[in-house]
Amino acid sequence: MDALNFILFDLNPRLVESWKTEFDKIVPPECAKHVEIKHCTLGNLQKPIDCLVSPANSFGRLDGSYDAVLSEALAPASDPDALTRAAQTTLYARWRGFAPPGTCTLVPLTGTPCADNPTGCRVLALCPTMRIPSSVSWHREIVYNCVWSLLVAVDQHNADAGPGERIRNVAMTGLATGVGRVPVEVCAVQTALAFAHFHEAKADPEKWSRLEWGDIMEMPLSDPSSPHRKR
Repeated sequence: MDALNFILFDLNPRLVESWKTEFDKIVPPECAKHVEIKHCTLGNLQKPIDCLVSPANSFGRLDGSYDAVLSEALAPASDPDALTRAAQTTLYARWRGFAPPGTCTLVPLTGTPCADNPTGCRVLALCPTMRIPSSVSWHREIVYNCVWSLLVAVDQHNADAGPGERIRNVAMTGLATGVGRVPVEVCAVQTALAFAHFHEAKADPEKWSRLEWGDIMEMPLSDPSSPHRKR
């Protein structure tokens, strides 16, 4: 993650404090230094932002809750559905219109009506936390799955992209903590664990390319008192 930085931001102070607590407990300092945690709105973020994350639904309808905020920020005022059209075009090409919850699809905004937006965002990361707007508090791993998929998608994009096309900064709000009803503490722990595990996977490909069951069982998704606490 040396050339990649993340901003985790939200208006919920409990989530912001939980992120700070869990990242301090779980994420190694060499990874955590690339993550900024802020109590603010999208409009308060420093610009430009290369990539914004949508918690989304599987069908790419970006017209409710935080997705409506993204559409207002990225789509022209005269064409409020432009972001949904861009997302659904990419979703059809990749998933035939339905992206399973827990995946991440990078939606390029270049060449769309959303390209010239005030945030400078060039890529929307569509990370569906749910099939349709509804509670997903029953899904113990949805936030971890989405964050892991996001980290992999951005890493693979940057590996293939030219210098001017790489994603350098990503901004993400809390996943599934609104309509999804996932407790902020669960969201914070799973976000931190995904960052910690992904950092280890990149640092130790020898281990992660041939994981044993013993390795796997040492990676809990809900208990922060694990071997992945910050050393």
